[in-house]
Amino acid sequence: MNDVNRRHILILDPERDTAELFTRALETHTKNYKCYWVRTPQEARSLLSEISFNCVLADFTILEQDHFLLLDLIRGIPCGTTVIVDAYLNQKEHIKKALDMGANGYFIKPIMINSLRKLIDDIA
Repeated sequence: MNDVNRRHILILDPERDTAELFTRALETHTKNYKCYWVRTPQEARSLLSEISFNCVLADFTILEQDHFLLLDLIRGIPCGTTVIVDAYLNQKEHIKKALDMGANGYFIKPIMINSLRKLIDDIA
């Protein structure tokens, strides 16, 4: 597939297993998705300067540790990158803060694969 037509998805998560699961779920769902994984906001900033991402799936805890500065950077990107925050049920009360800071949506982990695919398809 021509790389121009692909939807680039950045996965910001500290856990390799979670990132690999999300990547496999999305890239096997459709060849239109190309996923990239980073562990830290610093790595995300580096890739954001090189690649135009359609979507960022971001672990809430990492965004919070970064004081939501990554969200400020993404909000300033003219291409309109969508940010989806993932969190655990015990963090649900804090998700509002991420939404207030610029995230476009969220999901609670664990998430069913088909629900993740639908979420990404809906924003794509």
